[in-house]
Amino acid sequence: MRKDELDEIDKRIIENLLRGKTQAEIAEMIGVTLRTVQNRIKALEDHGFLIKLKEGYWVANYQKIGLTMLAVILIDFDIESKTRLDEIIEHFKKLDFVENIFETVGSQYDMCMIVRYKDVEEFRRERRKFMEWMKKRGIKINHLQTFMASRTHKDHRRTMIP
Repeated sequence: MRKDELDEIDKRIIENLLRGKTQAEIAEMIGVTLRTVQNRIKALEDHGFLIKLKEGYWVANYQKIGLTMLAVILIDFDIESKTRLDEIIEHFKKLDFVENIFETVGSQYDMCMIVRYKDVEEFRRERRKFMEWMKKRGIKINHLQTFMASRTHKDHRRTMIP
């Protein structure tokens, strides 16, 4: 690994750590020694790609690994499609780039999703797939609004419980 570049082994280590795999499982899956995985994780921490929360648990520095585009998508479904909200939510729960899905009340929108992309091209590609999936199933949208974050100032998951 170079200082600011990830090779394929680094990427696979990060992906599998984020999926909750152990270091031993990762070593076996990608065909390297446990020591190699441990050394790579240490280097990934040192260079800011991974942030260690506690022993055996890491989070990715999304800005550093190149997943810099965050979007908030609000969707208002037509009256017939509203009855299929559970089916729609189940589909989007399976997509890796979808970080959060919220069913909303008190708004014209039925659903809000937080998604993370590499760049605008990935966003456009995935949006086309999204529209095709909806069209194939006869799901209709009244309004779709997308807000793209231009720069992240804080990327944090709450850790304190009141």
